[in-house]
Amino acid sequence: MSHTLGKKPYETLCRVARYYLDSSYSKREVRKMLDVFLLQCDPVASLPKWSDVVDHALERAAKFPAIQIDHVTVTLPELQRIEAVQGRQAQRLAFTLLCLAKYWDLAGQGGDHWVNSKDADIMRMANINTSIRRQSAMYHQLRDAGLIQFSRKVDNTNVRVCFLQDGPAELLVSDFRNLGYQYLHYRGEAYFECQNCGITTKLRNPQKCGRQRYCSDCAAQIAMRQRVDSVMRQRAKVRGGSEVVEKTKTP
Repeated sequence: MSHTLGKKPYETLCRVARYYLDSSYSKREVRKMLDVFLLQCDPVASLPKWSDVVDHALERAAKFPAIQIDHVTVTLPELQRIEAVQGRQAQRLAFTLLCLAKYWDLAGQGGDHWVNSKDADIMRMANINTSIRRQSAMYHQLRDAGLIQFSRKVDNTNVRVCFLQDGPAELLVSDFRNLGYQYLHYRGEAYFECQNCGITTKLRNPQKCGRQRYCSDCAAQIAMRQRVDSVMRQRAKVRGGSEVVEKTKTP
């Protein structure tokens, strides 16, 4: 388990609590384990200040059992509908909404194809960085094309995806990071899946003959690990040589 709270500590604590509960620990045991996890993430964290947040995270985790979703299946007819949309950003948005609708159908078992994710999260997963006006224009474009519907409630920003269609399975999506890049990778553009962390990212140099295997973060971590291993091997070799010299000098 990675000991980091991430950008959304409350959600992280909820997931960790649910993991411990599913591992057959009692709520009292999980409460203590969450304190330990918090200190592992931040050794200087004040447990009294975090107490209410941790308590709420545990209560929320206890209410909602964990579900296992291996992947969502995207069919060929669905991808063909997306390809008919004008604009690469709008296509990425449509693909992301489709994947999220399938996810929420499995998670909620409602089968009504509503996407309950926040707009900011949707745009981040779709790898779209643009103005609010442009985002609204893309949503209206997809609505006019018959791909989505808006809620009738004024204060409800959820959308319903309307183009789910049976057909031959074309993609199995198991990682919801960089969904927009995954779509571009499927379309044959210069994107790849990191062999270490699995995230889909852009090729640094598409013209190079050598095949890129790792994203920038993983490449830096692996290079650092290799340098450390090399230094340790050199030190071990020097120590080994010194021991041989000492034994040779001993009468």
